[in-house]
Amino acid sequence: MLVSMLTKTTTKNIKPAILVILTLYLSLSSLAYGASNVSTIWSIDYRFSTNLHNSDLEFSRFSIASETRFSLSRNWSAQLEARAEFADDDVGLGTINGYSSLSRPLVDKKHTRLELDRAFIQWRKRAHSFTLGKQVTPWGVLDGVQITDRFDPVRRRDFIFTDVRPERIARWGARWRNKIGNFKLDTSFALDGTITQQAEPGTLFFTTSTRFTGGVDVTNTPVNISSQNRNNSLAQSTFGARVSHPLSEGDISFLMFRGPDTDPILSLTTHQSINEPNTVELNYQRRTLYGATYDVTIGETVLRAELAYIPDQPINIIGDTPLQSADTRRLLAGFGIDWSAPAQWFVNAQLAIDYIDAGELNLLRPDTDTILTLRAQRLFVNGRLLFKAELLGTLNQRDGVLRPELVYEYTDKLKLRSGIDWLFGDKNSQFGQFKDNSRLWFAATYTF
Repeated sequence: MLVSMLTKTTTKNIKPAILVILTLYLSLSSLAYGASNVSTIWSIDYRFSTNLHNSDLEFSRFSIASETRFSLSRNWSAQLEARAEFADDDVGLGTINGYSSLSRPLVDKKHTRLELDRAFIQWRKRAHSFTLGKQVTPWGVLDGVQITDRFDPVRRRDFIFTDVRPERIARWGARWRNKIGNFKLDTSFALDGTITQQAEPGTLFFTTSTRFTGGVDVTNTPVNISSQNRNNSLAQSTFGARVSHPLSEGDISFLMFRGPDTDPILSLTTHQSINEPNTVELNYQRRTLYGATYDVTIGETVLRAELAYIPDQPINIIGDTPLQSADTRRLLAGFGIDWSAPAQWFVNAQLAIDYIDAGELNLLRPDTDTILTLRAQRLFVNGRLLFKAELLGTLNQRDGVLRPELVYEYTDKLKLRSGIDWLFGDKNSQFGQFKDNSRLWFAATYTF
């Protein structure tokens, strides 16, 4: 059954994706010929899941990814990453109407997509580097909790169930990093209006909680959802800088950037006749973030902290008319600890606080969210079997997800994984909105 589903999903559209990816690499053959060293890693991944409530097979996605590094000279290098994906209607590949023209997929069909994940050239000399092309800017020290790490848009098509969290979307731009004495300066500029990718309507992780939909009950109210047109202009760009310096045994940094928010506000663009659905537009308005981070290693323990202040956070509010919005102050703080515990256990705990200054505004969410993440993991069977368990939740909403997982390294090239995503909470909460999609999942990844 799985084989027939995979074949049906992929064979129809796999040829154009493979042809494009091969053409892409052949077009860079002159670059590879002149490089002193070229290395390529290919990865083939297939994953599927069954619903814990009814045992239905509800998720099936196949992907081929590649990463090529070119060493052009002593100071120059380049990197190219591409990914082809194949999925059925219920899973989806995520929205792309928020992508700028430069970042749109090379191949985009109903069940098939080929994207250029990274494409940049880099100059490096001692502590100085300049990177030009499609890249990400990961600013932050916590593990998967976004406090200051909000420079890049992210993929939310699978909610938080990604191999890397957050799963950043690369954009075209430039980044300059240098060191002056003990100070490290990192400046980044993304001239690319691409914004956060959402799940497509009707797919497993399409958002329905009213705190994210401007108060609209999208499960019972017919609406058409669209996004602002994105381009490669200064008005939709993101730019910022970070300064770091050693402090005691650790490192402290201060940062500032301005650009489109990672979360949208919703607005009512048109009101059609009574028998037709309204058109709702996702707007990713610009805001400014000021932040600070600190991390320090003390023996077997790593301590991390982040603080962010957004003076002009756009949010949807409850008003006299639907989908009203306002700008207000937002404060985020996060604290984390990594502990290499006895018996080869590794433990990570993080606490984050997300505060919105409500003032006289009627919010669609609590003014203060308290988020907790706990993770424990350990290697077994001579380091080939990894067990890990993770709990993520919102303490004030009493919702969350429990994620036990096993990862078995069958060979150096083949990795097998299986786990459970058990979601709980109120149906209108962050995690509880997906509790009917609690699942048992499997994945196989072959790398060569």
